[in-house]
Amino acid sequence: MPSSKPNSLSPTSTDPPRIIRADPTDPTVAELLYTAIGGDPSRLTAARENYRTNCATVLLALIAHAHPIGIAGYELNHTTITLRHIATAAQHRRTGTARHLLTEIRSRHPNSDLTAETDADSLPFYLAIGFTATSLGEKYPGTERFRVHLPGLQPNDSPPPPSREP
Repeated sequence: MPSSKPNSLSPTSTDPPRIIRADPTDPTVAELLYTAIGGDPSRLTAARENYRTNCATVLLALIAHAHPIGIAGYELNHTTITLRHIATAAQHRRTGTARHLLTEIRSRHPNSDLTAETDADSLPFYLAIGFTATSLGEKYPGTERFRVHLPGLQPNDSPPPPSREP
């Protein structure tokens, strides 16, 4: 029996999903960013301003059916990429959207290490795609946090294929 969940990576429209540099002032992008930061309006304002003004940060969006269905924001520092935010629209979760965004980041910066901080609920996602994890302990009462790390590719490794961004 087919799943009732939409498959964001196989849209029924003729336009294939694509990854673009996102506009942090776009309301739909801001809604996804709000989800990624945990629903704090002041942190949303700061994050939007950071993506708008800091040239070391990039905010990407996966577009399907002409709408952003996922975002990933990161900061590039020499040989390390720090993932700052990642979120998928509720109706598109568990369809490969976040994995697709991380693959795109990796294809843009194949030799850079990729790091992020996450909670126990999201840890299995990162482990499933090859990250290693180190516990940071309880940074917040009752909430264990983890630093996840995916090393950059070595010169003889092959990077993942890029997305089909126009």
